[in-house]
Amino acid sequence: MKQLKSLRWGLGALVALPLLAACSDSLSNIGESVQPGQDKVTGQITYVQFAASTVASPEVNSSSQEALLGELVDAQYGTVRGEYITQVRTAAGFKIDSLPAGGGIDSVSLRLFYQQRAGNALAPINIEVYEVAKGFTGSSVSVKDLENYRKTAQLLTSKTIVPGRDAIKLKDGTDSAFYINIPLRNASGVYSDLGQRILNLSRSNPEYFLTQESFGKNVLGGLLVTPATGSGYLLEIAQTELILHYHHPARLKPDSIVKAQQPMVSTLLTPRLNGISATDLSALTAPSSDYTYIKGPAGVTTELTLSAADLQRLARKAPAPASGMTARDFFGRVWMLADAPLSLRVDNPAQLTLNPSSFMVLLESDSVRSFFGSATPSVRAGYSYISDRYQVQHPVYNFRNVAQLIMRHLAAHAKYTTDGWTVTEPLKVQIYPVSYNTSQGVTLTLQPNLFPNFVRLSKKPETLRVGFVSSLIQQQ
Repeated sequence: MKQLKSLRWGLGALVALPLLAACSDSLSNIGESVQPGQDKVTGQITYVQFAASTVASPEVNSSSQEALLGELVDAQYGTVRGEYITQVRTAAGFKIDSLPAGGGIDSVSLRLFYQQRAGNALAPINIEVYEVAKGFTGSSVSVKDLENYRKTAQLLTSKTIVPGRDAIKLKDGTDSAFYINIPLRNASGVYSDLGQRILNLSRSNPEYFLTQESFGKNVLGGLLVTPATGSGYLLEIAQTELILHYHHPARLKPDSIVKAQQPMVSTLLTPRLNGISATDLSALTAPSSDYTYIKGPAGVTTELTLSAADLQRLARKAPAPASGMTARDFFGRVWMLADAPLSLRVDNPAQLTLNPSSFMVLLESDSVRSFFGSATPSVRAGYSYISDRYQVQHPVYNFRNVAQLIMRHLAAHAKYTTDGWTVTEPLKVQIYPVSYNTSQGVTLTLQPNLFPNFVRLSKKPETLRVGFVSSLIQQQ
């Protein structure tokens, strides 16, 4: 009897095999002419068929610093509305840089920095800002609205803005940013005492500022920013800054008065919660034999299923394991699948107002929440996959190698009996739009793409068929 020799992914050359239109399960030995005489690699190719469906969740993964503000109406695929709560960052040992003259804060304002916008720039939006009760902890998963927080919150201001008119450009070297400035004052023009309270507590109770948790429990729970009225425009807020304005004597000229600002900012480390709602999704979630959909940020995505029957058909090409060898020892070490790409074809309707996301991530359906709930989501072979960048001239989302994902599933769920390998658990994966940036192969950011996006994917069988090359090394 031949002894099986362990191998870790030694068939990198067997990649990018063409997908055949026929659903034949024809098998053939591959590559024996180029193998050493004593170590023979036997290879077989098996085609499996993914099934696709559109699934919807009331939750939107929003584990990013970005937030949506406003309401964007899309006549074809429904309305998206965004509001949010954020805490602001306080460093340990926080204190006002220079002692304000008279010990007072002159005014306080909110700056909303944004990086993307959509809709009619002249559409007015009435923005309300509330102070959220102390103890707010945030969540990486959105809710439909923040009404429960508004009931216990204190209104700090209400201001109508026109984004195209009121946006302020801030230039830093060659980079530019835009922000909306919102003074926190009531209808009578009286500024909120929030800034003064923060200053007073920093003097009387400096221990409140030692950690972000202590700050949220004792100083400021958070700020709720919401579009009270108005529609037709949506901002993707990149950062929220609470600015304390004050004045103090100049250091070198005590008779001169200097105006100063003390910013407190939102970061990835500050608790936050997005309120995101989407309407008119029935056309997307209705069963379809032709298409599946991904719409963000609306909780609508595509789920791919590889049936237990197809997985078992794939696994039954494997020989019996050695005595005492577990499935985890066998799959991926002794018997394995070579690299196999999965390409999902985009078939968007004409005159689409929402753009496809530049990148998608593919991961198992039951790991979506934990993946996006991580402080630093990252792709890991066998667990999650990032697509190649989407190109309009080549409308596909290409995931270069899903073989390790299949292998991990077989290692966890395949069992060997006298009848051969059996698999009873299907594999389910979902696709999500993400913002993704790398530099020299290192991931800089990977987070949910909250900016409105849309994709319609073809369900033609040939687009969901993948060929897997299975192999093992036989030692004489």
